[in-house]
Formats: sequence, C-alpha cells, structure tokens
Amino acid sequence: MTSKPQMLRSSMVVGFFSLLGGLTGILVETSIAAHLGLSKSSDTFYVAYTVPYVITNLLGATGQFSLVPFFSSLETRHSREELWRGFSYAVNLLFLGLGVIAAMGAALAPWLIRGIAPGLTPPQTALATKLAGWLFLVILPAGVVEVFRSFLLSQQRFVLPSASGFIRNVTVILLILFTFNRYGMYSIVMGYFLGYLLQFLALGGQILWSFRPRYSLSLVASGEAFRQLHGAGTAQLLGAAEWQGVVIVERIIASFLPPGTLTALNYGFKIMSTIAELLSGSVGTASLPALSRAVARRNREEESRIYRNTLEISLTLVSPMTVFCLLLHEPIIRLIFQRGNFTPDATALLSGIFFFYSLSLVSFSFIRLLSFALFARGESVMYLRVVTLYFGMTIGFDVLYVVGLGAGAKGIPLALLTSSMVISFLTYVWDISGLRACCDRVLAGFALKTSCASLLTAAVVWGLSTWIGSPQSSRGNFVALTIVCGAGSVVFLGALAGLRAFPISKLAEVWQGPPVS
Repeated sequence: MTSKPQMLRSSMVVGFFSLLGGLTGILVETSIAAHLGLSKSSDTFYVAYTVPYVITNLLGATGQFSLVPFFSSLETRHSREELWRGFSYAVNLLFLGLGVIAAMGAALAPWLIRGIAPGLTPPQTALATKLAGWLFLVILPAGVVEVFRSFLLSQQRFVLPSASGFIRNVTVILLILFTFNRYGMYSIVMGYFLGYLLQFLALGGQILWSFRPRYSLSLVASGEAFRQLHGAGTAQLLGAAEWQGVVIVERIIASFLPPGTLTALNYGFKIMSTIAELLSGSVGTASLPALSRAVARRNREEESRIYRNTLEISLTLVSPMTVFCLLLHEPIIRLIFQRGNFTPDATALLSGIFFFYSLSLVSFSFIRLLSFALFARGESVMYLRVVTLYFGMTIGFDVLYVVGLGAGAKGIPLALLTSSMVISFLTYVWDISGLRACCDRVLAGFALKTSCASLLTAAVVWGLSTWIGSPQSSRGNFVALTIVCGAGSVVFLGALAGLRAFPISKLAEVWQGPPVS
C-alpha cells in the first residue's frame, strides 16, 4: 500500500528531476530565442516543428497513461514471461506505427506547412517544409523512449525516467551553442535527434542492467490487458489528432496576427504547460503505478484514497506557483528570455500572453491529473469523450475571442482558460473517474484553506515586489525574484501549517523507507 508520505516523497524525486528537465527545456527555448528572437525566422521554425512536436509531446505526456497501467496489470495478474511479451509488443507496435507516420509526414510536409500557416511568405514556407521533413524523423526514437520510460515507471524506478528529459534538453542546448553559426536552424534539428538517441541509450541501458529483458519480435497479442492497451492507444491517437487540430487552428489564427505573435503564444503555452507538468505531472507520475495496481486488485477504497492524496498534493504545489506567475509574469519573462535578439518589446508581448496563460494553471493541472485517473481505471472511452469536448470548446472559444470579439493574442489563452474551467466543473457534475467519492468535506476544507493561504501569499508577494521595484539587470532581477518567491513560499507553507491543512510534523515520514530508484 502506498501512503501519502511515500507518494509525496516519490513526487519530490520525480519533481526534482522534472525541474531539471523543465529548466533546461526553457533554456532550449531561450537558446533558440537568442538566435532567432521573435521574428519571421522563429515563426518558420516553430511552424515546421508543429506536427512533430505535437506527436513527441503527446508521446511523452500521455504514453505513460496507457503503458504504465498495461505493464502494472501484466505484472499483477500474469507471469514475468507475459510481462516481457507485452514489453516487446509495445516496442514493436510503436516503432512500426511511428515509422509509417514519419514517412507520411515527410512526404506530405509541403501541404502540411501551407495548411498550418497560410500566412507565411513563400521563402518561409519552403524552408519550413525542408525542416519539417527532417523533424519527422525525431518521433521514431521518441516513441521507443516512451515505452522504456513507462516500463521503468511501472517498476517504480523514478530517477532515470524523470531525468531523461534533462539529458535530451542539454544535448539540444549544446548543439545550438556550438553548431548554430555553421548549420543554422538545422543545428536545432540535429540536437533533438541526438538528444532522443541518448535518452534511448540511457533508459535501455538501465532496463538491460536491472531486468535482463527477454525481447521478441511479437506483433500478436490477446487478453484483457492487451485489449485495454488497444483501447487506451486508440483513445490517445484520436485525442492526439484532435489536439493537433487545436494547435493547427491556433497557428492559422496566429499567422494573421502581428509578426512574432505565433512564437510568443508558443512560448507562453510551453512555459505554463511545463509548470503544470512539473508540479501536477510529477504527482500523477508518482501515483500512477500505485493507482493502477489498486485498480487491478479492484480495491476501490485504496483507489479513492490515492486519488484524493494526488489532488491534495497537486493543489498544494500549484497554488503558490499560480500566484507567482500572475503577479511576477513580467520579471519572470525578462529573466528567462531578454537577451540577444529578444528585445524589451518582445518581453512585453510575451509577458502579457504568459499572464493570461497562467490563469489556466490550476484548471489545466486538474485536467492533467484527470487523465492519469481515467487511464489507470481503464476508462479510455470516457477520456476520449472528455478531450473531444475540451478541444472542441477550446477551438470554439478561440474563434469567439479572437475573431468575434477582437481580443487579439490574449484571446487564445483566454479560450484555454474558459474551456478548462468548464470541463473541470462538468467533471464533478458528471462524476467522471469517481471524483465525487474523493471530493468530500475533508478535501473541500483543504481546498478552502489552500485558497486562504494563496490570498495571503498574494498580498505578501505584491507588497514585496512593489517595495523592491523592477531591477533591469539580470542579476538584480534574479535576486529580486528569489527573495519574493522565497518569502511567498514560506508564507504559504506557514499559513497551511497555521490552518492545520498540512501536517508538518509528518514530513519526516517522507524520508523514511527504501531509497527511490
């Protein structure tokens, strides 16, 4: 049985290495921004990377939803031989399927680019087409990497799977730093391909060393676990196609907005989603193996308890970060991006967009956790219904805000906020993934105390930031943010302790037990 302190401890391990991955992921963007700025060149690259990025991002963000429960179910209910047969089946299926997608994507790149961003100039379209043809190759190692990562997570090996993103991002950064002057935007492409290859070698090496797998060329499978994997995989593919549709529609809309807006929207969403993944995704990742095993054992009480703990821990982590992002959006963006060709005007544009994306942090994080719960329970059909409604509403609000109301660039993050809040409300009304069993008076009281602590934190952050002012140097900006965010974190945790929402006395339990591997 996985206790709340154990879950928190695993979440902290996953969160630490996810933090390294998230920070280096942002450094990848700043490295690109330092060379390309917010310009036609940056728009060209991100248009070329649109579809490959969507596929690789979805593999990393959702692959574990089907694969971790799949491996956990095989281990709980079947023999070790069946587990390795399932492992081989997943590797083979993903490699062949993504190979077909990569070949089709490269062949159809000219039409994809014109469809994604019809507002680009002919030279931009030609360059984006060439880049996209190479970028589609990245999805092959990315798919196999996700199988390796999910298998290790199902075995509760959290360190290397969580650190693999750091390995990839550092590789991309080094390639950009040392080869951009020679190869231009192609250095970014080489960085991503080499980064995923190093992930493949690192994760595959741990599996070989720790488990001695018995690989086979299996492409035929049967049984309940395999049927659930097929259902979950189909739901993810359809969900991926729908999300790609959202991205394409938003890129089409943004291509008609002023130059640089498309890139700013890409950066703003990527930072917000990275924060959500770091805070809520790490909690969901740590809880998914235990939640999947509880479902496999049909232990509803344990399942509900794990889900409730997941929501509480996530809310504790996300709430203060939301305060920081909303009140300190401009100095955060200035610290991260303002250098090289990234001008103060570009900072002003991106910080405004980031503010509106930050409004969605809590509801976006909740939907992220909902996906973990749905796939752990094997409810892939319900997942598909939820995301279909979610993505459809997002597109509808995009058109309403940007085209109908003339809201400009901020209309796209406002559309995400509106749709994610509506979906969060409907999740409770429809009792999706057994949410009502978790949302008892205890959880409601915890959420109320967290809200009070967040308001107090906001007052302290606003007061301190007003008193300190806005240093323009990078060093001064960093020091000011460290002081303000540090003080805000202390106030938040102190308020939770004072309200008896967070049992500080039990934190010692987090460090007890065997080390997390």
